[in-house]
Amino acid sequence: MATTFKVQPIEQQIKDSDGLFQGNYLRKKTVILENGSVATQMIFKMSREVGLQSDFYGMDEVIVHYPGGKTENAEVKVDGVPSFVAGEKVVLFIKSVDNRYWGMNLAFGTYKVINYGNEVMLVNALFPEEPKVGQIKYYDFEKSVKDIKGLNLKVVVSTDYPTIPNQNPIEEVESGRSPASVSEGQIRTIASEADQSDNEEGLPHKNIMWLILALGITGGIFRFSNSRASK
Repeated sequence: MATTFKVQPIEQQIKDSDGLFQGNYLRKKTVILENGSVATQMIFKMSREVGLQSDFYGMDEVIVHYPGGKTENAEVKVDGVPSFVAGEKVVLFIKSVDNRYWGMNLAFGTYKVINYGNEVMLVNALFPEEPKVGQIKYYDFEKSVKDIKGLNLKVVVSTDYPTIPNQNPIEEVESGRSPASVSEGQIRTIASEADQSDNEEGLPHKNIMWLILALGITGGIFRFSNSRASK
C-alpha cells in the first residue's frame, strides 16, 4: 500500500485542473457505484470557485469523489486520499472524469487555508514544508489563477437548491425527471475548456489505475496500490 508523489508547482495544478474552489468541508459518505465499485463522496460548502458555474447551475455545495472507502461488506484502500476535519477551509483542484467531479492529485491537490499573522496562506496537505510548493500566499494564488485560467475566483452565492447526495433540483427541472430518477450524487459537471456534461457517479474498481491517470496525476503520482477485503 503505497503512493509515490512527485512535487509539481501549484501553477501546474491550476493549469491541469478543470476547475477549483475554496470551501469548507461538511461531511463524507462511502457509496457503491452503479457498477459495484467503491468511492467516497466528500461534500463541501463552496465560497469561491473557478470553472464550476455555480450561479448558472444553482449550487453552493459540491460533491467531490475519491477512489476507495469502507462499506459494510468491503474496504478499498488508496494511499494518498486526503482527510478533512468538519468545517475546515480548503482549496481543491478537481477534474471532470466520465461526467463526475474527482479530486485531482489526491492529497497533493489539497491545500488548507490558514491565517498566518496578517497573511492568508495555502498550505499543502501533503508537503507543507516543501519550498515553493508547501506554502503559498493566497494573493499569489489568486493572481496565478487569473493569469492561467483568465478568470478571477468568483464568489459563490448561497441558493435555495443546495446539492445533496441524492437530489439536484436544477437538473430535475431541466430534464423533467422526478427526484427518484436522479442517481445518487448526480450533479451538474464543472465547465472544462473541452467539455460540459452531467456529473454522475460510476467508475469501475478494475479501472482505478486509469482513473488516477485521468485525474491528471501522471505528473504528480506515479503509482499506487489498493486493497479490497470482505468484512
